[in-house]
Amino acid sequence: MKDTFGNGLTVTSQAALQHYEQAVDAQLHAWPGVLKSLDAALAHAPDFALAHALTALVLATFGQTVQARAALGQAQTCSQKALPREQSYVELVTHIVEGRAGDALAKVIEHATFYPADALAASPALGAYGLFAFSGQADHNALRHSFTEAMAPHYPDDFAWLMAYRGWARIELGQVDEGLAMAQRAIALRPANGHNAHIVLHGLSESANPVAVLDFMEAWLPGYPDHALMWGHLQWHAALAEIEFGRLDAAVARLLGPITEYLPRGLPFMGLVDTVALMWRLGLRGANALPWSAAQSHAERHFPGGSNVFGELHLSMLGAARRDRNAVGASLRRLEIINERGHGGAPVAMRFAQGLMAMLDADADAVREHLTASGMNAVRLGGSHVQRQIVEQTLQACRLPPIN
Repeated sequence: MKDTFGNGLTVTSQAALQHYEQAVDAQLHAWPGVLKSLDAALAHAPDFALAHALTALVLATFGQTVQARAALGQAQTCSQKALPREQSYVELVTHIVEGRAGDALAKVIEHATFYPADALAASPALGAYGLFAFSGQADHNALRHSFTEAMAPHYPDDFAWLMAYRGWARIELGQVDEGLAMAQRAIALRPANGHNAHIVLHGLSESANPVAVLDFMEAWLPGYPDHALMWGHLQWHAALAEIEFGRLDAAVARLLGPITEYLPRGLPFMGLVDTVALMWRLGLRGANALPWSAAQSHAERHFPGGSNVFGELHLSMLGAARRDRNAVGASLRRLEIINERGHGGAPVAMRFAQGLMAMLDADADAVREHLTASGMNAVRLGGSHVQRQIVEQTLQACRLPPIN
């Protein structure tokens, strides 16, 4: 049997394959129902290694570590009799679930060399929080662009998923008009794509067009389930557009309403970054009565031992906003450990956190020195260009947001 992309599978149940294909489609397009479809697939084929592996990946993304490792164990056992491509995918997911991002990126690249039409295996590398972005490499945008262009000959020209990510790679490289046009063409071909809606919003944001951001949200978002993967983050983009208009009250209303309400049902990492970054930007512009305590509770629940480089950047902001020197110092110490492991983004995040500590010490010269150094290499932090603008915005303000 073969999947949609022509890749061979060891599964022999047609029903299991159908449910698995539904799960893959939902995963690629940030649509609800991934785990439900995987459960149905496994009910028909309990030894389906790929279904167990994707289950592990999704559970790990939502911070359900124990359940993710159990599913991974099932995938590893079942993959012993699977095809080489399936075994390779299980190995990739193993790296991700066990926190070896560098090994995972190398595995994605290796896997794509042999199985270029395996969109599911490529997908963890491509987003703003993907393996390329979080690699710490200064040229990760160019690497992602090269990777997606190498995939293109192996897919139909009108395959909207890849067209969107090729557009995304261009947007992040500064080729905004071309990239946005590709993303808009892709969403016309496949409107039900939460990831591509996100890409379109980035293109519109980079075009300095907040009117178009809000118009797109008004037109597209009503058809997107409010428990879907990107729903809260799309609201975050709308809040940034409100800030661009100077409508801080409207941005705060989105924060206190849909963004905060979505927090318990969204990805823990995305929730941390979205809430902290939005409050920080609002605070720099003088907004008051921001729910820093809610962000702190979220961080304590999901990230008691810290996060990756990009997460630590935001944990240090959270600590500084609450005037908690110990929290900023703890982020610095964790970043030092990551730096010792050779991650290129760690020194950049460290300089930012040191700048925040200097703010707490009211040392203006040190603030400018550290934040300037961080800004010069901010691309290594990962995320998107829009998200990394927070470093420059903090330097321009050279102050902490008001405490409530």
